[in-house]
Amino acid sequence: MPSTFVAPERSAPTTLGQTRPVSADSDALLPQLQVMLTALTDFEIRHEIELDCLEGWSGQDRVKRTLYAEREWTYQQAREAHLERLAGLRERIMGHH
Repeated sequence: MPSTFVAPERSAPTTLGQTRPVSADSDALLPQLQVMLTALTDFEIRHEIELDCLEGWSGQDRVKRTLYAEREWTYQQAREAHLERLAGLRERIMGHH
């Protein structure tokens, strides 16, 4: 039975969900960090699953390479944005110590 691959949406980079602005209250920083790290972990796992599905897809190699390149570009853009937010939160945490 041939497998079917459904390409992820290409409209905008995948996001970790809308994160609220970081509070200056140091008691709020740790839970926000935990939420961001959990979301980043979920994002990474979802990306790996998408790549595994694409690798197992029985479509044409040329199409697979194109889909892979598009998925990788979208992933890198979204990941960079998430890491920048995480770095900003880290700076705020370090400022409270």
